Amino acid sequence: MGYIKYFSGKLKNGHLYNGWIDAKAGEPVKDLDVKAKYEQSILEHTGIRLIEPELFDGYDPNKKGMMREVVLEHDMEPIDTSADEAAQFKRQNGDKVDVWEVDGSWKVRFLKGATLMVPKALRFDRLVAGQIPTGWSAERYGIPKEIINQVDPVTLYALVSTAEALIRSGITDPYEFYRYVHVSEVGNSSGSGVGGMKAYRLMYKDRFFDKDIQKDILQETFINTMAAWVNMLMLSSSGPIKPCVGACATAAISVEIAVDTIQSGKAKILLAGGYDDFHEEGSYEFANMKATSSSLEEFARGRTPREMSRPTTTTRAGFMEAQGSGSAVLMSASVAIEMGVPIYGIIALTNTATDKEGRSVPAPGQGILTSAREQSGKFPSPLLDINYRRRQLEQRRHAINQWVESEYEMLRAEVDSLKQTGSFESDEQEHEFIRERTEFIQKEATRQEKDAQDMWANEFWHRDPRIAPLRGALATYGLTINDIDIASFHGTSTKANDKNESSVINEQFKHLGRTPGNVCMAICQKYLTGHPKGAAAAWMLNGVIQSILSGIVPGNRNADNVSAELEKFEYILYPSRSIQTDGLKAGLLKSFGFGQVGAEILVIHPDYVLASLERAQYEDYARRVRERQAKAYRHYHNALTGQSPFIHVKTEAPYTEAQQNDVYLNPAARMIYDDAASKYKFKETNQHPSTATNADVEFTRRILESLTATDAKGGEGSGNRGVGVDVELVSSINVDNENFVERNFTPAEVQYCRAQPDPRASFAGKWCAKEAVVKAVSSLDTKAEKVWTQGAAAPLNEIEVMAGSSGAPEVVLHGSAKQAVAKTGVTDIKVSISHSGSYAVSVAIAK
Repeated sequence: MGYIKYFSGKLKNGHLYNGWIDAKAGEPVKDLDVKAKYEQSILEHTGIRLIEPELFDGYDPNKKGMMREVVLEHDMEPIDTSADEAAQFKRQNGDKVDVWEVDGSWKVRFLKGATLMVPKALRFDRLVAGQIPTGWSAERYGIPKEIINQVDPVTLYALVSTAEALIRSGITDPYEFYRYVHVSEVGNSSGSGVGGMKAYRLMYKDRFFDKDIQKDILQETFINTMAAWVNMLMLSSSGPIKPCVGACATAAISVEIAVDTIQSGKAKILLAGGYDDFHEEGSYEFANMKATSSSLEEFARGRTPREMSRPTTTTRAGFMEAQGSGSAVLMSASVAIEMGVPIYGIIALTNTATDKEGRSVPAPGQGILTSAREQSGKFPSPLLDINYRRRQLEQRRHAINQWVESEYEMLRAEVDSLKQTGSFESDEQEHEFIRERTEFIQKEATRQEKDAQDMWANEFWHRDPRIAPLRGALATYGLTINDIDIASFHGTSTKANDKNESSVINEQFKHLGRTPGNVCMAICQKYLTGHPKGAAAAWMLNGVIQSILSGIVPGNRNADNVSAELEKFEYILYPSRSIQTDGLKAGLLKSFGFGQVGAEILVIHPDYVLASLERAQYEDYARRVRERQAKAYRHYHNALTGQSPFIHVKTEAPYTEAQQNDVYLNPAARMIYDDAASKYKFKETNQHPSTATNADVEFTRRILESLTATDAKGGEGSGNRGVGVDVELVSSINVDNENFVERNFTPAEVQYCRAQPDPRASFAGKWCAKEAVVKAVSSLDTKAEKVWTQGAAAPLNEIEVMAGSSGAPEVVLHGSAKQAVAKTGVTDIKVSISHSGSYAVSVAIAK
């Protein structure tokens, strides 16, 4: 707001000083005095308050300008003008105007019967709005003055809110995204209900009055222009651009578009949100629709501006208009964990819906009730049981393991065929062929597993009429309809909306079997913020996340009562004061917009994702989050003290003109951080990193040789040698199941694996080795008596695989396993282990 600023140098009295000073007086201000000195002024000039004309180019609702057409009843005195303008007056008014030249100047006289537009002022009764803080300046954030003069104010709000969302994500330089994803995988779905309202006024009103305005004002009215400026000044991405419009539900639609875009694979990171401004034109037309509350009537009842937005009360009388922007950074959980950015919440479900036949554009509807649609039987679907889905996933993983093994068999046959036909011109060519095929197997196995995870974790309820979308999304995380603790209401303080919204939520809970008496607490934050239209759901999403993380449910402080018509909604509690809970699991956000737009967002506590990480993975992630937050705090501190701008406006793309096409056309192109230049850049653009290393290639050769040797004996070992090959997906090894670990691994193995950077991969490698040993011993002589007699579910902790003195794995047998192997005459077992992408492979040779 510009009350204080950081100063380092000599004061007026000549004393050296480092610290805060009053921006006007230039006198030092102690930190402990800031609250006492400025709090009252800050409260008076932030949030919902009387409209301040200096924020709106002089607009004062007490003197709202209007134009009245009048017809002259007598001739006017002549006025001086230019030749061109004189001709223009004549062209418009014909014989109702005289024009003539006198000594090189032109005279114009309007005659009786001519029409003139005469300004007048009326007292408009919408005197209050939620406004940006007085003194707010985009220039303080680092946006250049020439940009500020060029763009619509709502673009400035979008730029700053985007920067704040990025900083809250620990991203101080958006170009860092391109270390982890391609430039085509970062997009924007932000939108607006109207767009650049000031630009509209300049284009329609000021241009009509022949005022001098910028020639390219049209572009600043477009709803997608705000996202374009965000990209031009901050991101330089080449990903999906999906600006949206949905009136007051715009931000909720934006979030749904972002989620769908990420889940479809078209992008990995999306900026979402909404923005809208406050201007006299919109304020007047909302009043004509009787959508907003009359300030004069509210004052007559003894209410202050901050008491005029009263959702769910008997006396609610219309919404309180506001202005601003809200932004969110959405990305897949895997990218967030890889980058080490803080995860504040899980977007578990988004829905939008229109409504039935009608004639009222503003009327709220109940179409969004369809997210609870289902035809349930007498018993719940087994798909809702997370243990059932886990079993299905394990079966699919087993099938993927078999697929990988069969692919090695096919690769062995393919390599043999190519050798026999002389297709390989050199050993290097053969090596490259095996490398590419190895990489293909790795990536395809990963893709198949991700498809299986999507199916049994996220998509199992899709297109299934027996499972409501809302129920299915909750079941993904092992939750039920009883676990929605808070409902963030669109809560506009209008008679129709608050009743309709309560009805929708209550009916959803009732239909899906929420336990009677288990009330869901309503959050009606517009009592505090007003209604920013397009930004509303973004602000609400931020509020829901704050509640879920803190466990605090904020009360509706303006709810001096709750309307009697809402008492029938048994599943909803409307708190008037904040409540500290012992924890919140999930929140359901509703948003409604003019034009039959209904939307909802289901938000779940981030712990339901973080809990799926292994301890070592989580600790590494948490460490990197702390480092990011410390870096972001330093960035924020430097911006406050004027050492660096809050927004680093980009003056060049992350690549040179010569690099551009290579970057666009190479999906593997990634940036690096240049310490010398202190910036991110594309050092090379022809990167083609392979997931298959030379070690992987050599291990694949060994597998192929082993398979050839086994095949030569019709499936048996070669001579006095048995061969076993086993493949396991790393993710299929449940290292958090202590019973599983104890049954299959020795204490020494457990200690070794737990100490590794990736314990699960280490356990998977040893598991493969044990299975390979079983296969190798069994294949030595398939006609002999069965070696392993305890069945497929027998524990494997009697087969121990530990690193020998050379570092290579060695097999030590114990107990019944040792006795069984001794009967076969096997005296030596060699194993080798490799981790290829998402799976582990082991080859065992028994002699």
